[in-house]
Amino acid sequence: MDDSTIQLVVWIVVAVALFALEATTIAFVALYFGVGALAAALAAALGTPLAVQALVFAAVSVLTLVSTRRFVMGTLQRSPVVRSNVNALVGRRGVVTVPITESAGRGQIRVGGEFWTARPYMPDCADIGEGEPVEVLSVEGVTALVLPVNRALTE
Repeated sequence: MDDSTIQLVVWIVVAVALFALEATTIAFVALYFGVGALAAALAAALGTPLAVQALVFAAVSVLTLVSTRRFVMGTLQRSPVVRSNVNALVGRRGVVTVPITESAGRGQIRVGGEFWTARPYMPDCADIGEGEPVEVLSVEGVTALVLPVNRALTE
């Protein structure tokens, strides 16, 4: 094998390794260097010197990175955020199943089919009776902070 064939194989191996690395991350950086390595492999196939291949690798990597990264990242960030787990609880309404009293400082609510320990979001609402509808305003650990739905806050 002559030098240009060895260089071609090396550039292709580098490109494949970079694409494999990109497949295991979501950083979208190795992808650009993989494209640069493929361009350098093309230059090696055309018989250009190693210095030119390295220049092609650097130029193509930087140009593709600068010209497309902002667009690619912007497109990915536009996808809607789906709230899940505890974060999905905020803003939902539930019903008190174990009264939330000032003396106990907490009680229990049911939101959908799940039961959560709950305490009042504001001290003004320390006593919330069983069966009273509440809205979850925040979650601390595994405790929902709630406000009664059908009650004025000044009671």
